[in-house]
Amino acid sequence: MQSSLSKKGLLTGLLFVSLLVLSGCAGFTGITNPRYDGETVKPNEEAIEAHQSESRVDSDMEDWYRRYPLSDSLREPSLEFMDEDTIELTEEEVVIGEDIPAGRVFLQGEPSDFRPDQRIFHTANVRLTDEDGDIVFEQHFQDDVGVMQAVVDLREGHTLTMTGNDPILHVYYDEDSVPDLDQAEGSEEAIALIAGHYEVGNQIEAGTYTLAGFSSPRPSELYIFSGTEEPDIIDLHSRLSQNQLISEEENQALLDSGQLTESEYELNEQERERVRANRPTLTLEEGDTLYLPMISQLFLEKN
Repeated sequence: MQSSLSKKGLLTGLLFVSLLVLSGCAGFTGITNPRYDGETVKPNEEAIEAHQSESRVDSDMEDWYRRYPLSDSLREPSLEFMDEDTIELTEEEVVIGEDIPAGRVFLQGEPSDFRPDQRIFHTANVRLTDEDGDIVFEQHFQDDVGVMQAVVDLREGHTLTMTGNDPILHVYYDEDSVPDLDQAEGSEEAIALIAGHYEVGNQIEAGTYTLAGFSSPRPSELYIFSGTEEPDIIDLHSRLSQNQLISEEENQALLDSGQLTESEYELNEQERERVRANRPTLTLEEGDTLYLPMISQLFLEKN
């Protein structure tokens, strides 16, 4: 009996010590400053304020957003659309200037058919790299869970690789192929951009803009290249997404039909106003380059 009690006491003691160790790793913040692996965590208040007010990523955190090196060619002037025939790509790899012409192009993914009697799936993971293997553009083209369109600069010597399930990519060299885009909610004068490359002073006027919103299958980033400096990274998180907001008209219609209570209606109104009040402001100078991966549409409103 005594041996059994001793074992129970030992087991209880080990369990208590284990809980203390686990608690120490996570950092107990109720009494002391936050800690991680024994080191005190000091919040970077300036970085927190920049992210909350402008969605701007602090320079110390940028490596978390850059999953791979970005090409210096993103700083070069934009190319022009050309009078070339449309190309349907199915190859896994093509070299620009050898296999297909260089130039500014509109990329369109191949639609899928999800009906049970069809089940036709096209997915294309597209990666454009320079001569050093650094990323120029990357995107997953697929209905619903991916993005289906982009405008990019195909430069001579760069390589486009494509993988996926029955991948097909349509390459258009004429500007007329770029579709008309929607407007942001409450921002009829905002310009709309799809994924890809944009040069300030060419496709976009220089000036100060408010980021009015975006639509995307997931959060993404906006990279702004200016001169020789490291690019600014704007975190396109869910709080800025147009997908997360109910329009004023839709909110009123839901209230009128009895699908929303007064309190739910007010919460939706408050959320839309909160998002509008905290939209980032961007200053774009002539010669800057915007790189937008995995974005269906981004809305910029000139101030």
